[in-house]
Amino acid sequence: MSIPRVAVAALAVMAVLAGGAFTVDSISASRLEAEISARIAPDLPGAGPPSVMTGGPFSRWSGPDTLSSVAIRAEGVERPGLGPVAVEAVATDVHVPDVDGGGAGAADPDGPGGVDRDDDDADTRSADTGLRAESVEVAVQITGDSLAPTLRMRDVLIGAADDHSLAGGTEHRARVTGTLIESGERISVFVDLVVDASGAHLVPVAAATGPGGVPDQDPELAMRSVALTFAPDLLPLGVPVDTLTVKAGTLTASGTGGPGTPPLDGLVRGDL
Repeated sequence: MSIPRVAVAALAVMAVLAGGAFTVDSISASRLEAEISARIAPDLPGAGPPSVMTGGPFSRWSGPDTLSSVAIRAEGVERPGLGPVAVEAVATDVHVPDVDGGGAGAADPDGPGGVDRDDDDADTRSADTGLRAESVEVAVQITGDSLAPTLRMRDVLIGAADDHSLAGGTEHRARVTGTLIESGERISVFVDLVVDASGAHLVPVAAATGPGGVPDQDPELAMRSVALTFAPDLLPLGVPVDTLTVKAGTLTASGTGGPGTPPLDGLVRGDL
């Protein structure tokens, strides 16, 4: 049974319109993501823009001027006592403020995502015009290079504990290996990753002298050198650390903030 030419033409027109709508939505989403990235970009010379992703075309907006979700990743962020780290955040129900008086969707007749605001003056931002979220999960990813300054070491390596049943998975015990800057001695220590009422800690368990460790190290010196309590404001936005884990050579500290969390504009900026 052949399909009438009129029906074929109608289907073709619908396909073209759907493709055009998808293209317009993609452009609108890209502009919105670029704007959010610019708002939260770190005020540091040479720092790259954060990566920002919003929801799909049919789930991007959960309400007027409110994005259902925003995922953010920024590299090279400075946190207290550490070398540059990566910061990630997943925020839900993010209110996009009306900065220019036209409404979040005023600049784009195709929908609320196509904002086109002049928002070059970062100093004019306030808590009332910030990107506020109902909930935000924040994580700081700490590599050996990130950990080196606070431990006063160089060539720091972070590995999971020698539990082959957890190989490649997430653990709460790590092995930290590095060279002490003052003495030049190479040390390696197993540490528990602990989060309690007083904060997030590296708690030395034993000197690693077996395979992959340092057999001729001073165990007491090694244990003292690796004991560490991270700064209370390790996570941005005042979010407390809930978990501290290790995977693939990286420590990850994470926590969740509620409706009272400061605006996302300050996620990776040090000048707000």
